[in-house]
Amino acid sequence: MARRITKQSDIRNSRVINPREGLQMYIELRNEVTKSKILKRSYIYYFFITCLEFLGFGFFLYQLVIQRNPWLTFFTSLGIAFFSVRIGGLIHDAGHRAIFRSTKLNDLFGYFCSFIIAFPYSVWRVKHNAHHAHVNEEDEDPDLEIPFSFTERSYKRNNFFVKVVRKYQVWLYYLLGPLVSFTIRLKSFWFYRKNFTPRLSVEILLLVFGLAVWYIVPFFIFPFWKALLFFVVINFVGGFYMLNIFAPNHKGMPQLKKGLKLSFVEHQIITSRNIYGHWLTDYMYLGLNYQIEHHLFPNCPRNKLHLLTPLIKKFCQKYRLAYTSMSFLDSNRFILSELNAVSQTKK
Repeated sequence: MARRITKQSDIRNSRVINPREGLQMYIELRNEVTKSKILKRSYIYYFFITCLEFLGFGFFLYQLVIQRNPWLTFFTSLGIAFFSVRIGGLIHDAGHRAIFRSTKLNDLFGYFCSFIIAFPYSVWRVKHNAHHAHVNEEDEDPDLEIPFSFTERSYKRNNFFVKVVRKYQVWLYYLLGPLVSFTIRLKSFWFYRKNFTPRLSVEILLLVFGLAVWYIVPFFIFPFWKALLFFVVINFVGGFYMLNIFAPNHKGMPQLKKGLKLSFVEHQIITSRNIYGHWLTDYMYLGLNYQIEHHLFPNCPRNKLHLLTPLIKKFCQKYRLAYTSMSFLDSNRFILSELNAVSQTKK
């Protein structure tokens, strides 16, 4: 099962450093990265990748409208699911201010992309920023608020869904995990209710309109079988793709006791895991296979994250910090073995 770190001395295979020392180490690394100009904006790259994602999305959307064949409807729905997640990747990069220098332009672009795929941009930003600030920290990282348990403590949670899932979680992981894209949209309304301000009114109206277009209108304009097939595919396949982008990066890595004070650089490195880089994995993972690099420099353009790898590996070697990376298959095997280990210990 995943190691639960309650004190700094629990950290294995890595040097123990105090927060002040860690800050100086990170400043040293950031100065080196800044000198290399890796963090400069990549406008040409984002122009072409944005055109590619929207052209792909528009093509399959058009095909969905004109198709009458069930199999072709299935494949066009697959394409829409794929490219809707790709557009979600642009939302992610805009939220990290990795596309434009201007905060306003990043937000405008993020809101525009969010409207297209009916995604709650501001809700996601709050949640995702909390994740970056408290990676794998118990009761603080919202990405740990899932029914799957990687430590004994999380296994014992007094939560109805956890109790239902935990005995069979290794079998249910790929069945329930894909629901993430749908639940993010639903849970956003709890956030709006709790944190409502007049400023959010337009965003809420646009989200409701977008959800109606995606999930209700198809049942009025398409035959029932076609609308239902579209609904199932875009949610399950899109969720499955999203799950396999984000889960391999932190799931099964050490979880930290709430309030444990670690330096920023140590916290981000020991709780993150990379997937080996390759032009295909770089594209499919939206650059997030370089998760350690992304967490240390979240505003780095996605096409330049691989340039950070040699610098960060050298840095980790110099200061004896664990740098974890593995293949896509090994990462998934690791996640399943950690889920199984927790379940087995409680039988």
